[in-house]
Amino acid sequence: MAVGPLQPSGRVIASGRLLLAFLFLVAGWADSRQSAQGLTLPLLASYFTWALGLTLVVWNGWWLDARLAAPAHVIDVAAFMIMLYSTEGYTSPYFIFFIFILLSAAIRWGWKETAVTSAAIVGIYFAAGMLRGPSPEMEVEPFIIRTGHLLTLSAILIWFGSQRWFSGQSVEQASAPFAPIGGDTFVSALQSGMAALGARQGTLFWRESAEHQVEVFRIEAGNAKRPPVARVATVPPLPGSLLFDPRKDRLLMRVGASRWRFLRASTVLPPGLGDFMGKGAGLAFPIETGAAAGLAVFQGVPALSTDHLDFAPRLAAEMATRLQAAALLAAVEERSMGKARVDVARDLHDGVVQFLAGVGFQLEALNRSPAATGTLGKGIAELKDTVMAEQRHLRAFVRGLRTGKPVSFRELTRDCASLCDLLARQWTIECTCRAKAGSGWVSVRTQLDIQHLVREAVANAVRHGDARQVTVSLHRDEDHLRLAIADDGRGFPLSASGAPPAPPRSLRARVRDARGDLEVRSQPGDTVILIRLPMESAP
Repeated sequence: MAVGPLQPSGRVIASGRLLLAFLFLVAGWADSRQSAQGLTLPLLASYFTWALGLTLVVWNGWWLDARLAAPAHVIDVAAFMIMLYSTEGYTSPYFIFFIFILLSAAIRWGWKETAVTSAAIVGIYFAAGMLRGPSPEMEVEPFIIRTGHLLTLSAILIWFGSQRWFSGQSVEQASAPFAPIGGDTFVSALQSGMAALGARQGTLFWRESAEHQVEVFRIEAGNAKRPPVARVATVPPLPGSLLFDPRKDRLLMRVGASRWRFLRASTVLPPGLGDFMGKGAGLAFPIETGAAAGLAVFQGVPALSTDHLDFAPRLAAEMATRLQAAALLAAVEERSMGKARVDVARDLHDGVVQFLAGVGFQLEALNRSPAATGTLGKGIAELKDTVMAEQRHLRAFVRGLRTGKPVSFRELTRDCASLCDLLARQWTIECTCRAKAGSGWVSVRTQLDIQHLVREAVANAVRHGDARQVTVSLHRDEDHLRLAIADDGRGFPLSASGAPPAPPRSLRARVRDARGDLEVRSQPGDTVILIRLPMESAP
């Protein structure tokens, strides 16, 4: 799997410095003439020791790598100057070291730092040539050629510093093998970011402009879930992309094109954010789509480095594009579903509703016949009441499909109570509805989902658990609906491993499509199905 950045630039620079220092040391030791000078070899040994220690320190530490970047760069320039003046001046074999120094500035920072470094090196080299002064021994041609090399390569590397880039596949290519979990767009976008970074854990905070509640999506150990968000009222604001380590209270962010800011994580990260992220180091950056705002947090990123601060804006743009495309498709789908909703409502009204009305009239006629007495007459009357109640439920649903208007929470509770009365007669059980008074609105789709969930749960409790008493509880919690269906049946059979019972597939699929949560608590004589569904904003 391709990820970006492929290799931290800090490691590349440290490895290059160590390799050059080692080669210089070996060459200086092998050259008896250089060794006899006495100054060069100890200098090279000291520089090699410094390069080795710095490599070990910054190899897995993005904080120290950023902290020591500028001092290490100054030491590199000083070492170049000393080696240049202590050997052969402008003809020194260490002349090529300037390329490494310029590349380090271009990779790590930008064109300004590269230009300053270039000016310093060219000045040092020119001064080394002038100190010897024009003399018959001075080789003017190599001096001019090398000075030209310095200026030319400096110009190229300054351009490189202004056009910083990372090689590798795009986010879309890297994340192509990852399919959405349960068809969830937000989880899919989070997966794409994790694939691009190679992260083991990802968290996405998201809030639509018309919504008041923040949604939290997390993928950890390959499992996607929505943690409770009662402690998060808004998307945590961030000034930009940043690296953080809560355990060491460290935070690093880039200001402008090249400058870094070293801060304390406890003073920048919003309160409560750690409850969702844990204590591991990671990368965080904001995401905006115009109509919504979010925050992505990735942890368990291999070889986390300062390069990720430059990669984060590109990743944020790719994730925002994916979310915008999904929002556009959802709008198109909603428009198509609106037309289909009207068509289905017309068909239901002209077909099923009218059929139930006809059955009700026939049952009424049978109930009035002289033969409809005793138990038969009572059964016909109960069947007629059931059919007429079902017709009223269906007629109300058809009206909702036609208008598309949200359903108030009070109307939803009345509908739930009526449905429980109907199910009690249908299954010959005791079925009651308990609902707390509240305000708010739900969509017609949510109303239908609740009806189907209650019907399916009651049917399963009676048919598979021999339940005789079912209690349906419905109440509002913040911006969500909580539906609890309890029964006194045998309960769900436990798995061989003793794990909690899995909910019925039909219930699980409907709750997942409604972007809700489902939990089952089961023991003989006491089984509870807990369902949490999002509510609509007030119209």
